[in-house]
Amino acid sequence: MKTILIVEDSIRSREMLIKIIENVRDDVVIKEASTKEEAYTLTLENDIDLFMLDIILNSSNPADVSGIQFAEYLRTIPKYKYAPIIFITALEDPALHAYSELHCYYYVEKPYNADKVASVIAEALEMPKVNEEPHTIFFRKEGVLYKKEVSDIIYVENTRTGQTVHCTNGNLQLPYKPIKKILEELASGKFVQCSRYHIVNVDHIDRIDTINRYIHLKEIKEPIDIGNKYKKLFLSEVVDGAKYVK
Repeated sequence: MKTILIVEDSIRSREMLIKIIENVRDDVVIKEASTKEEAYTLTLENDIDLFMLDIILNSSNPADVSGIQFAEYLRTIPKYKYAPIIFITALEDPALHAYSELHCYYYVEKPYNADKVASVIAEALEMPKVNEEPHTIFFRKEGVLYKKEVSDIIYVENTRTGQTVHCTNGNLQLPYKPIKKILEELASGKFVQCSRYHIVNVDHIDRIDTINRYIHLKEIKEPIDIGNKYKKLFLSEVVDGAKYVK
């Protein structure tokens, strides 16, 4: 018996997918979720063999990529590290093939081609395990997704005029978002807030000047300030901070 979890906010789309799945094979249990939160619960309460994830679960939010974020969460759970994922999308993004780099088997576009979806589901249920790949993060801007490896992100600068994701391979300009929300979406212990406007990737820290409250990054000439009210928390969160202090 196989278990498939459909994470899709549209009831009509869920019903269409259920009909397609039921025509593929009869030894399948289908679970449904319309939100990321519902999907979390079902994921932990069941053993899921295949995930079908809509990328946008909150169409009222122009920056929503809940499906991508949920997929990132799945890869932190050992038993789902290699579980096949099929993305469901209506985004007009020519780089959709990049989703496969998130351990995903395929993506299907709306409106559905029933025969194609059925074929993909049948194949995915038999998909062998794959090797682990580097952790990635997706950013959404004006309907286009940008994939960044965690290791490539040096720091994030966030002001009321917008946020800049500073990377080893170029910068990405994005709309303003509260720091707390950015940290939630980064979903990685590599990133720590050091001031009101900055989040740094600890892997890129060269040294920390605790007296003058500066962080020196390996690839950046100008130091990053450590906010006075953030100093204690920052040093406590950078677990290996002692090796950076000079």
